[in-house]
Amino acid sequence: MVSGSDECLSAVDVGQQPTSLEYVAVRVTPSTSSAIIAVLYRPGSADVTANFFAEFTDFLDRLLTFSDPVMLTGDVNIHVERASDPDTVEFVDVLAAHGLVQLVSEATHDAGGTLDVVCVRGDLPLPAVDVVDVGLSDHRLLRWTSLLHRPPPLYTTAVRRRWTLFDVDVFNRHRYATSGRALIWTGMH
Repeated sequence: MVSGSDECLSAVDVGQQPTSLEYVAVRVTPSTSSAIIAVLYRPGSADVTANFFAEFTDFLDRLLTFSDPVMLTGDVNIHVERASDPDTVEFVDVLAAHGLVQLVSEATHDAGGTLDVVCVRGDLPLPAVDVVDVGLSDHRLLRWTSLLHRPPPLYTTAVRRRWTLFDVDVFNRHRYATSGRALIWTGMH
């Protein structure tokens, strides 16, 4: 993850200690927007298990409770290019159940296969993902730009009276003058 000089990064505690995957989550807060980026790693040396999918589902359940837009990226070591593979089907189903879509559509590994992902909410603008071989790893660099705009705050002005300054006689006169009926208030109980 690369950030500019005007951005602030702060750790996000998802409240989970999974055993089948590793993650780091941060809130990126430049001056006009905010987003949570989670980087995920599932070891390729381990089988894809029901425990992984349970922990991944719990991770997303927790992560998506934040009000900020969420981006998920990382090396999941699941061949997502194999659309009929049972692990891919379950992985994509878990993403879809959480309103996320996976955006990488080309090989991300020297040996072929799409093992690395970028996932965002389907109701947000979908960024184009570039897969770049920088020559430093057997995995490719995933690069994308997201334009996130924080809506302007809504302000409301409220005028209130202090009850200690409430004048019952003035209230009763005003009430009678506006309604044409006598309404006598004798005070608060």
